[in-house]
Amino acid sequence: MLSPQVLLKSIALVLALVLLPLSLFGLCCVVTWAGVVLSASMGLLGIAPLLYWIGDERGSVLQMRLGKVLPALACAGIALVVWHTPDGHTPETARIHSRYADGGWHYYRFSLGGLLPEIDQIHLGYAVASAFDPFFNQKQRRDLSAMTDGIYHEIRADADFTAAGSALPMIYHEMSFGQFRDGHYFHYIPTKVDRTKPAPALVFLHGSGGNFKAYVWLLSKIADDLGITVIAPTFGMGNWEKRGAYEVITRAIDDAGKHAAIAPDHIHLMGLSNGGKGLCLAESAAGPRFRSLIFLSAVFHNRIKPGDLATRLQPRRILVLSGGSDDRVPWDYVSGYAEKLRTGGLEVTSRCFDGEDHFLFFRQRSEVLKAVTNWLQSFPAAAAPR
Repeated sequence: MLSPQVLLKSIALVLALVLLPLSLFGLCCVVTWAGVVLSASMGLLGIAPLLYWIGDERGSVLQMRLGKVLPALACAGIALVVWHTPDGHTPETARIHSRYADGGWHYYRFSLGGLLPEIDQIHLGYAVASAFDPFFNQKQRRDLSAMTDGIYHEIRADADFTAAGSALPMIYHEMSFGQFRDGHYFHYIPTKVDRTKPAPALVFLHGSGGNFKAYVWLLSKIADDLGITVIAPTFGMGNWEKRGAYEVITRAIDDAGKHAAIAPDHIHLMGLSNGGKGLCLAESAAGPRFRSLIFLSAVFHNRIKPGDLATRLQPRRILVLSGGSDDRVPWDYVSGYAEKLRTGGLEVTSRCFDGEDHFLFFRQRSEVLKAVTNWLQSFPAAAAPR
């Protein structure tokens, strides 16, 4: 049987083997001071117990003292990050809100997804993708890193967006088989919108990887221009084919209407990448009828036939935007599905962005936003009175 001292030394070794690589990985990827502090603190917590026991074996008082001091430094660093971490609350007069459709409050401020700045988590995701995703090369990583850094630099300068916090804790809940259907959604309401008068709404479904705040930031430009609200439900990692997905969408719309009136005949549904699967669920159960659907670099639900979707949505209109060089969602696949929707009786407008890949929304943000704006303006009363 192991003695208590041997057991403690074994635990110290395991901590070092787990935390030190994670710390080094974080330090190589993060770009914010909070990310650096959290990564360094994790490393200190990993090395301190091991340093103490090595000092004990060698009779080194200095090493033993360091083994006691370093955890205190790590805790101080974590406390500093916690102090600067938003709690997700914004005043009702703010432009953006983190809301929960059940009326409760489930924001996970002290989780890793809440403490580590969202841009740092995105950079960590890029690093993992470049190691395991054969379609994600280093050039894509460099280009996307530069683009997302620019977007989040803009976000950090906006007090409302900063205070709203992050929805990324939900991806870790799903990864660990926890509850990720907590009803969270981002709700953007332009300043010029009269919240007592029904206004059009754009409902946005995020793709794989989570409900990045960058998406709502980009769509807020359309909202400000047209005087519409944006509702962006969170569904873990974006696996919209899982149970309860459509209920999450309808509950978010219902709850958002309590805070800013929605014109029921002017709700448009937009999906990015895996969010396209959520669009294919449109009106599959009781809920609002959407004025149009917008597929952006979208994956379609493989268990929903385009003919069935067309029958369900007639005589609505569909907009399809995708990259001509998308190696994840090839244009032939996208255009083929769109053609089947046309055959089924829907009016489909499609546009191929030649030479663009799956990250079209970030690479061609101005062109995509212009295309969506023009699309929404093509509908009578698409914009609320100004």
